[in-house]
Amino acid sequence: MTLTTKVLSREEGTSFRLTVARAAEATAPVIVVQPAMGMGSRYYEPFAEALAAAGMHAVLVEQRGHEAEGGRLPGRRYDFGYADLLDDLEAALGVVREELPGAPVHLLGHSLGGQLGVMYAATHPGELAGLVLVASSTPYWRNWGRGLLMASYLFPATAAVRGHFPGSRFGFAGREARRLIREWGRLARTDRFPVGEDRLGEVGIPVLSISVEGDKLGPVGPVDAMVAKLPAARVTREHVSVDGIDHNRWARRPEAVVPLLAQWLATGVRATP
Repeated sequence: MTLTTKVLSREEGTSFRLTVARAAEATAPVIVVQPAMGMGSRYYEPFAEALAAAGMHAVLVEQRGHEAEGGRLPGRRYDFGYADLLDDLEAALGVVREELPGAPVHLLGHSLGGQLGVMYAATHPGELAGLVLVASSTPYWRNWGRGLLMASYLFPATAAVRGHFPGSRFGFAGREARRLIREWGRLARTDRFPVGEDRLGEVGIPVLSISVEGDKLGPVGPVDAMVAKLPAARVTREHVSVDGIDHNRWARRPEAVVPLLAQWLATGVRATP
């Protein structure tokens, strides 16, 4: 399987990369993968290859601040938030439509990537054929407990003092932008997304939500709370229990998720909205 790349430039002077694994059929469905917070897109390459082998185009989007090259590390002089990540996603999806015309586009968001996917679907009606959420939940503290409420204040405060959030010190994400963490903290306290919250009820596309057994960063309850924010969506809910996978490692064991995606698409979800 050959992976190809395309570099997209931002007006600020940085760039990010799309990695593409093409299926044999030109009009096969496209699965655009938006990584979790702190994750590089290369981690998902085995997953992309498995998707292509199963008859789906796969596109991996590099996350701002975590580019292999062409980006900048978050810090006092470089900051961004959810809206900037959505701008990158909009640019990426525009290229996907140019490169794969006629192929229905589905957005797969992992963890934070799922939050971005929900916001994108709310603010870009009619653009997506479907939305896939893997290990993705709302961080609203009432679904987690007071420990997360404390984190919703501590993490942004730490980022404000340091100029960035040192995720490795907390075992949560990586080096992250302080505005992103500030907005994440507000979401954790209020359960309101910084973009598109008032339009979530209008999202009527098919949604596949997948939780992972033993996932401490995406337990079943908060995962269910995420899809509950999409009352008009046609939700298919799946739970994966496979030895050796967790919040992240499912992407290294494609056999756990790829068949669920293929089955979901086979139900007629492939039709472009």
